[in-house]
Amino acid sequence: MVQKKASTKEIARRGKKSDLWFYVIIIILLVTMFLWYFRQIGYLPLWIDNQPSSLIAEINPALTERRANFKIINAHEHVQSSRNLPILLKVMEDCQIEKLIILGTSKYTFYLNPKYGFTEYDKNNEEIINISKQYPDKFIALCTINPLDENKLEKLKKFIVDGAKGLKLYNGHGFFYDNFFRLPLDDPGMMEVYSYCEERGIPILYHVNSGRFLPQFENILQNFPNLTIIAPHFILTSSNLFRLSRLLDSYPNLYTDISFGHPDFQVAGFKRISQNAEAFKKFMRKYKDRILFGTDIVITSYRAKSRSYIDEIVLSYFDMLEKEEFTLPDSIYKMMSKKARENIDPETVYKGLNLDDVTLRMIYHDNAKRIFWKVD
Repeated sequence: MVQKKASTKEIARRGKKSDLWFYVIIIILLVTMFLWYFRQIGYLPLWIDNQPSSLIAEINPALTERRANFKIINAHEHVQSSRNLPILLKVMEDCQIEKLIILGTSKYTFYLNPKYGFTEYDKNNEEIINISKQYPDKFIALCTINPLDENKLEKLKKFIVDGAKGLKLYNGHGFFYDNFFRLPLDDPGMMEVYSYCEERGIPILYHVNSGRFLPQFENILQNFPNLTIIAPHFILTSSNLFRLSRLLDSYPNLYTDISFGHPDFQVAGFKRISQNAEAFKKFMRKYKDRILFGTDIVITSYRAKSRSYIDEIVLSYFDMLEKEEFTLPDSIYKMMSKKARENIDPETVYKGLNLDDVTLRMIYHDNAKRIFWKVD
């Protein structure tokens, strides 16, 4: 009987010990999850986040000297706040980016969560204009407006007076159109904005899906022939060089850039270029005075976007333009969505464009300087 009681106590003791370990493990997991979350949103930076990519040290000195001669301007980037400047300035030094054009951005773009909507863009306008004033030799700011805002033209005028050198528009982006605006690109209120920009020589960086919104877009181009518009991402028609060429041939003040944005789109875009490298090489050479360099990484406090990761995105665009063949670093594949990664081979060797120095200089520097440095 005594032995049975002792056994029961032992079982109870072991049960309490097991329960204790269970709760300890749960607490450790919860703490780890909270620490991971806060780190991801930028509140627990580690020393490794501030380290350059190992690829920087591997760059051939002759290539470093070649790129230095181009005085590279990145004409398409988003910056969440001045908190991102320390890493961003180091990335610019790592990758020999002399100047950066930063675009007014809504909260949705920074978090990619529709619940935020097209909000806090005025706050970001003020942030990037202040950055451009703090570092006038490094940054140029392009403000944005909400097409639904009745005071959009007055706001644009205010931001131009404050120091913005151009306008960034999102209403030609299919997701923004469907979820936030539902307003034609050539709405009368927007036509007033285009008229003001044309009259004042203010360039517009206009995200336009030229497949979906082509008639509206061409209506704008035809009504404002002296308005400078940069429609990025190969005007979202890199799969149709015939359409892209026709647009550039028809509208002398229309430009584009080479950025693709999120790694899902970048990898898909690089694949299209690789599979049609000769045609793209001819296109880039023919329209070398109409194409700008850009990356569209979207610089935030999200810690997955470390200095090393941003370095490697920029270097991958250099590789696409400059090399005959190249591979992409693992960091880019890791940032892709699970679905987009399913049919991707990380060992893929892509065909690059191996462009000549005259073409590269136009894309890297001359075109952006001609457009943005004339704005008073």
